[in-house]
Amino acid sequence: MLLSSEQWLHTGPPPQEILDQLPLWKLLIVGFGVEFVLKVIVVDAAGALLTALLLGFAWVMLREGMQEMPKYALIYAVLCGLNFLFDVLPLMNELSGRTTRVTQVNRLPEHADGSYETQYTLSTKVTSFFDRSMGFAYNAESFAMLLDPCIMALGCYLSTTAHQEIQRTLPSFEDFPDVSVTMDSPRPTPAQEARLRAIITDREAGQDSNPSHGQDAYLHFHGSSYKLSGSRSPSPNPGHRF
Repeated sequence: MLLSSEQWLHTGPPPQEILDQLPLWKLLIVGFGVEFVLKVIVVDAAGALLTALLLGFAWVMLREGMQEMPKYALIYAVLCGLNFLFDVLPLMNELSGRTTRVTQVNRLPEHADGSYETQYTLSTKVTSFFDRSMGFAYNAESFAMLLDPCIMALGCYLSTTAHQEIQRTLPSFEDFPDVSVTMDSPRPTPAQEARLRAIITDREAGQDSNPSHGQDAYLHFHGSSYKLSGSRSPSPNPGHRF
C-alpha cells in the first residue's frame, strides 16, 4: 500500500538529512512555477492543471517544517516518476526535430447537379527544436518540453530519498514485542514471529507453574451452614465441602 500504517508512526519534523535538502525542494517549487507559466502560455490546460497539482502537493509537504513529509513522500515519488516517463519519451522523438502538421480544408465549386467536393490537404513540416522564425509560443513549448522531465526527475529523487530516510529512522517492530498484530499491520518477518512465539511460550510456562490457575486449585468451606430464611442450623459436618 502507498500509505501503510508504518508511515503514520513518524510524528514531528523529519530527520536532519531531509531538512538539509530544503534548498532543493525550494528549487523544485520554483521549477514547477515556471512550468505552470509556460503551460498557460502555450494553452496546455491539462498540463497546467497537472503542474498546479504537483506544485500544491509539494507546498503541503514543505509547510510547518516538513511535518507532512512522512505521509506523502512515497506517493509523490510515484507521481513524479510516472510523469517523468510520460514526458521523456516524446522529448526523445522531438529533439531531432519537431514535426508540425497542418490540415487545410478547401471546398471545390459546385457541379451542375448541385453536388460539391471538399478537399483536405495535410501539410507536414519538420523544424528544429528551437527556431526563432516560429515565434515565442513555439519556443516556449519547446522549453517546457525540455524542462518538464528535469523537474519530474528532481521531484522523484527528493521524495524517494525522503521516504527511504524516514523508513530508516522508524522504530523497528522488535522494539515493541508486546504489541498486538492486527489485520492492518504489516506482516512480521520470520525473526519477529520467532520472537513473538518465544514471548507466548514464556507466558504460558509462567501460568502453568502457578498452582492458583490449575483445575484442582479450590478452597474447602469450613463453618456452619445457613438456611435461606436466615435461621442458623447446625451443620452435621463442620468440614463439609461444597
